[in-house]
Amino acid sequence: MKSKKLLETYIPLVNFIADIVGPHCEVLLHDVVDVQNSVIAIRNGYMSGRQLGCPLTDFGLALLEKKSYLNQNAVVNYLSRTANGDKLRSSTYFIKDENNELIGMLCVNILLSPDNTSVKNLTDKLITVLLANNPEANTGVTEEENVVESLYSSIETVVDSAVEKILAEYDMPVERMSIDEKTAIVQKLNGNGIFKIKGAITKVASTLQTSESTIYRYLSCK
Repeated sequence: MKSKKLLETYIPLVNFIADIVGPHCEVLLHDVVDVQNSVIAIRNGYMSGRQLGCPLTDFGLALLEKKSYLNQNAVVNYLSRTANGDKLRSSTYFIKDENNELIGMLCVNILLSPDNTSVKNLTDKLITVLLANNPEANTGVTEEENVVESLYSSIETVVDSAVEKILAEYDMPVERMSIDEKTAIVQKLNGNGIFKIKGAITKVASTLQTSESTIYRYLSCK
């Protein structure tokens, strides 16, 4: 079965999960072939402001770049945050082809509130059912309490979010950073897959107050 056709078979599951869990559960289907326009199905997108054709998130890009899907079927129970500051409990299921290559991601994001504990448990069970097709694989369960994913609707904000997270690790303004520090930042961004997005080089160069050619030179450093 072709990758596109295989992904399309998951669209009814997007609606199924959203119908069961309710309006405080955002469900998305991503096509990772086109990371800039990856959302091919979505329910309750009002929660993050996303819609069809929105890009893959910074966390999704990192999972793709690091090939996390090769030794696990899903990453579950991590925190994400919308542009409005709402926190959600999120899970991502990897959709792979017959060659074990990633072709898509099924993502479930549930608004955090005291009333949603039972909803979270239900969604965990749904993810478990999906994993039943390959029970020997590592499920990649995490109870990470730091926000690891930013749910933004535009390419620009996805890049901005990725850069801001790396810069937050440095206790100094950009203009005081050394070449080695800027090189390390660019290398980390590259390791997180951010340069898969068209225009990311230009955006990062502007943020680091340098030129695009310098960013390419940082990328070539080993």
